[in-house]
Amino acid sequence: MRCAQFRTALSARLDGEPGGLSEIRLDKHVARCAGCREWLDRAERLRGRVRAGTGDGPSPEWSARLLARLGEDRPGGRAPDGPQIAEQ
Repeated sequence: MRCAQFRTALSARLDGEPGGLSEIRLDKHVARCAGCREWLDRAERLRGRVRAGTGDGPSPEWSARLLARLGEDRPGGRAPDGPQIAEQ
């Protein structure tokens, strides 16, 4: 079996999904394979960063900066108030 198949199963396990391989088989492979061990370590760190970054959405400051920047590209320099319908 190739490492790609183990990594797919490991990714599924990280997401709480069935990976199609037994946990024992996955753990044995990771214990023997430095490449998959490194891959799993990076995937777990990335997962932690993504989870740490999720919360109640963007901060009010971030939203204000985004809206200000969007307004810079519009005629009159103001951000859109809502959905715009293009005239045809």
